[in-house]
Amino acid sequence: MKHAPAGYACPFCGIAETLPSPAPESAIVLVDENVFALVPTHHYGGIKGNCLVIPRAHYENVLDIPDSLGADFFRSTRRLAQAMRDVFQCEGISTRQHNGPAGNQDVWHFHLHVFPRYSGDGLYGGRKVPYATAERVELAAILRAALYEGRG
Repeated sequence: MKHAPAGYACPFCGIAETLPSPAPESAIVLVDENVFALVPTHHYGGIKGNCLVIPRAHYENVLDIPDSLGADFFRSTRRLAQAMRDVFQCEGISTRQHNGPAGNQDVWHFHLHVFPRYSGDGLYGGRKVPYATAERVELAAILRAALYEGRG
């Protein structure tokens, strides 16, 4: 299942090339050997603080990603969930992942969405709304602090 157009300039690969160290003014939240996480350009249903967990190597979708990255994804997702709970006092966490056009994938690089959740928050019916750049950077800094100061 390949859907990226010929010559696709993958935005996540471009970001991965700038790692290992996130700049303090970036939307990068977490950097590990095989994955990284960031606050994306959009939030849904007014729920802010969502993140994407992304492999540093390029894999288009779930059918391409190697089993060996499973532990990296689980560990990073768990750490983000703990940080979100600590800093946003959310009541729950949801994850979702999209594959192919019919599955709502719109970036042709595997990634996992992680959302802080609240009772009645309307996530799945909510509109996709862009973050202001400064808001993304601020949310990333808050989550980074929770992760790297031992709280997440």
